[in-house]
Amino acid sequence: MRIFLYEHISGGGLASEDLSPSFAAQGFAMLCTMARCFNHAGHEVSFCYDARIHEQFLPRAVEKNRVTDEETWQAAIDTLSDNADLGIVIAPEDEGVLVDVLKAIRSRGLDVVNPDTETAAFCSDKITSANLFEELALPVPRMIFGTINDILNDSQDLNYPVVIKPAISSGATLTFIASDTATLMEIAHRPEMENRVASFILQEYVDGDHGSVSLLAGNGKSSVLSVNRQNITMGTAESNPGYYGGECPFNHPARKEAISYAQKIADALPGLRGYVGIDFVFKGEEAYPMEINPRLTVSSIGLERTIGPKGLSSIIDCVNGAPPKSPDLNGYSVFEEYIGMKRSPDSMHSIDDYARVMVIPGVSSPPFPLPNDKIMVRPYVCGWGLTRDEARDDLRAIEISIDTRLKGVPA
Repeated sequence: MRIFLYEHISGGGLASEDLSPSFAAQGFAMLCTMARCFNHAGHEVSFCYDARIHEQFLPRAVEKNRVTDEETWQAAIDTLSDNADLGIVIAPEDEGVLVDVLKAIRSRGLDVVNPDTETAAFCSDKITSANLFEELALPVPRMIFGTINDILNDSQDLNYPVVIKPAISSGATLTFIASDTATLMEIAHRPEMENRVASFILQEYVDGDHGSVSLLAGNGKSSVLSVNRQNITMGTAESNPGYYGGECPFNHPARKEAISYAQKIADALPGLRGYVGIDFVFKGEEAYPMEINPRLTVSSIGLERTIGPKGLSSIIDCVNGAPPKSPDLNGYSVFEEYIGMKRSPDSMHSIDDYARVMVIPGVSSPPFPLPNDKIMVRPYVCGWGLTRDEARDDLRAIEISIDTRLKGVPA
């Protein structure tokens, strides 16, 4: 079977815009991970890629279409959709991107292992998702929503600290915590917040651990792949938010409740299909659902090591009906964007130096420079072990290997 694997950020969806190095690292890591899994399972893979990514860094595929602008992006979407038997879309929810890409590919007649368009739009909106959580009698922090001005006017109804975030966004984008009204006002008037015309959510802060549940869904049924830890930093008046990786599995006291709630949410959305990630905050034995990601998430990088390529490639089985049963997890994985990658500023630049990192076991995606040579997309790495400590030790060993191999590459 030929699978058109579309990842928006590395796939040319932002060919006419500046790339965020962190989002590019996440997107490219998911593309590389799923390409490996499908190749391992004996499928053919095709994808499009942003022209700023050197071809030497791309995973193996039978068809790779280079994208330089919106016109070549549309041509690639049309050609790859026409030549494939099945599609999988990985794209952010921001500004309706996921829904628009699903429509574009399905308009070519290609079956896509993603939720139907209506369900994808529903899940992308944190407001409609929160309403669903309340209807299902799940624990939800008190919140208000509306425009920036709306929530500022009504913020006195909530207890501080509070979290403010766009109603439609991904990857902790513009997610800030405020300890008082003055701080909230300062955050709300940041240019990047005022420039967004969409609705925002303001909710009482839950002081707990960030986690997620990864599921496969199809035909109105779901099966759980894993419960994962998420390494998320919320922004403040002085700092920006960020997502930096995670762990799989996450044996938290709220794990069983999170699984129960995640399946309850999935069962209420029969239009879900394929991989789904549901984000939670775990506090004690309580799991607070936060949002639904109706597409592949970065936790898939860790799942490649704990359920194996064959287990992760079973996503495509969801196209024919109920998802496969939950796989057995083997050991622990810890994955992250290797932000601390060390390089020497004194020697000549070489693409080959970066490409050699690809062969290090545990490197999910290699580092690569963007064309201006001033911005580096860091590698995503994934350590594995029979215990969490062994997995973290393996992660450190992989990162040391990267530093050793890149000795002499310029900063």
